Amino acid sequence: MPALKSKTSALILLLFVAIMWSSSGVLLKSVDWNPMAIASSRSLVAAAIISFLLPGGFKPRSLKPIHWVSGSIYGILSFLYVGAMKLTTAANAIVLIYTAPIWVALLAPLFLKERTERRDWICMAIIFAGVVLFFMDGLSPEGFLGNVMALGGGLLFGSQAIIFRSLKDDGPANSVILGNLLTFVIGLPAWGAPWPSLTGWLTIVALGLFQLGGPYYLYTLTVPRLSSLELTLVPMLEPILCPIWVFLFLGESPGRFAAYGAALVISTVMVWSVLKAKTEARRRALSPHA
Repeated sequence: MPALKSKTSALILLLFVAIMWSSSGVLLKSVDWNPMAIASSRSLVAAAIISFLLPGGFKPRSLKPIHWVSGSIYGILSFLYVGAMKLTTAANAIVLIYTAPIWVALLAPLFLKERTERRDWICMAIIFAGVVLFFMDGLSPEGFLGNVMALGGGLLFGSQAIIFRSLKDDGPANSVILGNLLTFVIGLPAWGAPWPSLTGWLTIVALGLFQLGGPYYLYTLTVPRLSSLELTLVPMLEPILCPIWVFLFLGESPGRFAAYGAALVISTVMVWSVLKAKTEARRRALSPHA
């Protein structure tokens, strides 16, 4: 795929990535197997597809220490997500993991000199409130360890975006491949009977190709054009869309506050993205060679 030429095209692609990521709920519920084994096998497929899509393929000898740090964060994040889902409510896990933009807004000015504007803080607060509202019915004070793991996952998700931005000209896709390989190896002990059915294996392949590997490769293409805050804020559409697909395809109805929360998140992300795109268009008009 050719390099993205503008912030607008990168934002549109990132919206598409969030939609692809959000298919996890429908697909994961279709596989009857150990969650750790699913994460491991899915990551193996994802590593393979990203290596195939990456020009020149995966080159382990070109890895630098920062790639290993980023890849390790990716792997740890995968298992923190699974652990949080098992040890606390899904609502708690999702809300706490998606504190990532808050961490980015606090850390990016220090590490990347990326400024967080007042408009960004306002939109971020509205979006986070929408996520909380969407999962209101499932929030619970129980599951302390799971809540801690989810909050740690939010910090790592935000840190990953910051590191990706620092790697924007130095192969962030290599970090994703490495992270998936680490996830595969760490999760191997969980493989075992009862094994998935043929449909289950095909679903795992679909997870690796279309829910994880493909969109993560596209995600790395947006990194050079977007700030670390944009890389974490736009994907907040994912936790909202995920239960919607489950409702549409599996009939599991979300809670009574969900419709309001979904409308708030989707509309705010869209408006924020449009404002960002217009700002970029004005900047390019004033500086055609920028």
